[in-house]
Amino acid sequence: MKRSLGLCAIAVALWAGPAAAEPEGVSRFTLAGYLQEVARGNLELVAQRTNVTIAQAQLGIAKIFPNPQLTGGLLQYDITKKDNPTATTVQLAVPLELGGKRSSRISVAESGVSVAQADTEDFLRLLRAAAANAYIASLHARLVLERKRRTLASLESLVAVNTQRLRVGDIGEALLVQSRVETQQFRAQVLTAEGDVRATDLALVGFMGNEAGPHMRHPLELAGDLRAAANANFDVEGLVRHAMQHRPDLRSAKRRVALARSVVDLTHANRVIDVTLGANWQHNFATSGTTNLPSSDWLGGTLSVPLPFSRVYRGDLDAAYAAESQSNTIARAAEIHVEVEVRQSVARYQAASSRVKLYTQDVLSDADKVLEKTLYNYQRGGATLVEVLVAQRTVDDVYLSYYDALTDSAHTLVDVQQTAAFWDFGL
Repeated sequence: MKRSLGLCAIAVALWAGPAAAEPEGVSRFTLAGYLQEVARGNLELVAQRTNVTIAQAQLGIAKIFPNPQLTGGLLQYDITKKDNPTATTVQLAVPLELGGKRSSRISVAESGVSVAQADTEDFLRLLRAAAANAYIASLHARLVLERKRRTLASLESLVAVNTQRLRVGDIGEALLVQSRVETQQFRAQVLTAEGDVRATDLALVGFMGNEAGPHMRHPLELAGDLRAAANANFDVEGLVRHAMQHRPDLRSAKRRVALARSVVDLTHANRVIDVTLGANWQHNFATSGTTNLPSSDWLGGTLSVPLPFSRVYRGDLDAAYAAESQSNTIARAAEIHVEVEVRQSVARYQAASSRVKLYTQDVLSDADKVLEKTLYNYQRGGATLVEVLVAQRTVDDVYLSYYDALTDSAHTLVDVQQTAAFWDFGL
């Protein structure tokens, strides 16, 4: 079916809203509900979101004005005892930032917030795909387990048939023993498949972070059909355009260009010298004796200007310009990388989808027919036990390969959506 690029709102819906409560002792999930849990509890995502908070704090720091300095003390005291006046002073010095330093700092900090937000969005994009792939792997493990259990049941039925045929004298005891051995060997594969299901379920729980606790000890019940992932059709050019507009990593690369430009402006501003204005008040105490001076108060002002000999060296400017050039190059490379990723993911999906169709057209039904006819002939003495076991193994191999093809198509569909930055994945 046709996948529309206008369904980005579905992506938002999948990541918001409360999940349904599970009954005690079992954890039930749909793909959408599972992704909600991941978005709510994943600790790495929580840590990534902290980067936005840190960047916003840096914005607050960038808005700070330089602090004025208040100085007070005893200016002079005559230790020669010659009746010179004692003087105290209070001085206020106010540094003045020139060249637009504060506004340039704010611009750099705002760009940093923008970059942090884009990086968080991209982390969410990658996390969503990783969690969806884990969900698909768990569905695949369940298909394999179900197939192996069905095969084990078939082998157990074969043992029952051989027991009856031995009782009536149609076969020797060796065939019954061989069928029992085959059944017991296959039972070990079922146990391994059960362990794989539990392992993939725990991998799912690992993505939940804070929400993992209640599900760590309970069995999971997953809803989903991998066959639904094998029927999508995509407009490659439309996907490329959508990715160019909405890929958060590409937005991050472009915002880093703006950040680098802001750093260049700040570097220029920092090369402008700052001055310090000062105002001071001096009080002279009255003296007696030979000098006999009355008390007096004096006001003064100062202007401090540094001598910018260090501005001869342009290393800071050269580094800022080089960083800007680098960020431009990285942004251009990111655009090419995004387009290549989208086209590659669609090509892989189309190949995986074709594999699924190959199995669903004839292979599965033919394998089932071979096993059915071989069992029918065996029960009537027209086939050997070896032929039955070979037919059973062939059916198992075909179905397991089919499940692998289904899983590959689902994984590649997730990859298409991840690279194109949209979400419309119904299982």
